Amino acid sequence: MKRPFVLENLDIDKVLQDLFDSCATSFRILTENFRMSLLKEAQRYPYRPEAEVVGSGDRVVRQQVGSFEDFPERSQFLLLKNSFEAWLDDWFAHSGTSPFQTPLSFTSLDLQKYAKGSLGITPHRDHLRFINLICIFVIGGRGRFHVCSDRSGRDSKEIDASPGHVILLKAPGFIGSRDRPFHYVTDIQETRYTFALRQEQQMTREDTPGSDSQTHR
Repeated sequence: MKRPFVLENLDIDKVLQDLFDSCATSFRILTENFRMSLLKEAQRYPYRPEAEVVGSGDRVVRQQVGSFEDFPERSQFLLLKNSFEAWLDDWFAHSGTSPFQTPLSFTSLDLQKYAKGSLGITPHRDHLRFINLICIFVIGGRGRFHVCSDRSGRDSKEIDASPGHVILLKAPGFIGSRDRPFHYVTDIQETRYTFALRQEQQMTREDTPGSDSQTHR
């Protein structure tokens, strides 16, 4: 089995502090051999085009992206999910503390394809049903990923989205936070593939009206 991760010299405490302070951070994690294997697999799949306009009124989100979620049993993306979750569990077990209000368990897996020159996706927040941590692995291609303060893109800050990096975003439940940072993807310079891991919680009827997003990442 290919070694999946580059973990030498990674300061996870600093990563978590950056995430707490800024709502988003990224670091290189995928070995190049594993990343290329993931990219070759990603290029084989058919992608379902997402609706180009989501929401209404002052909550409209525009996007040009395709998604794939039907991973076969031996998919390397399932290996990536299981390996990353196990690594986080092991690290928190050794540290004796966890930043999450509930045990971390990724239940939503989504592979996305942005065609070269596509719009990407305008500023949005992930749905309220996603908790603890959102992880976006950059499998291949070039695009720019930003977090911002609102739907207009105010106070935009770019997060390194180089191939091989994982982007981490706060979700409700991270160190007691209720934050759901606005973020967007733009400047798709070549076909871009990303793989997102999220943890879903069961929504109550009272939660649903407050959700303002959406789709993707």
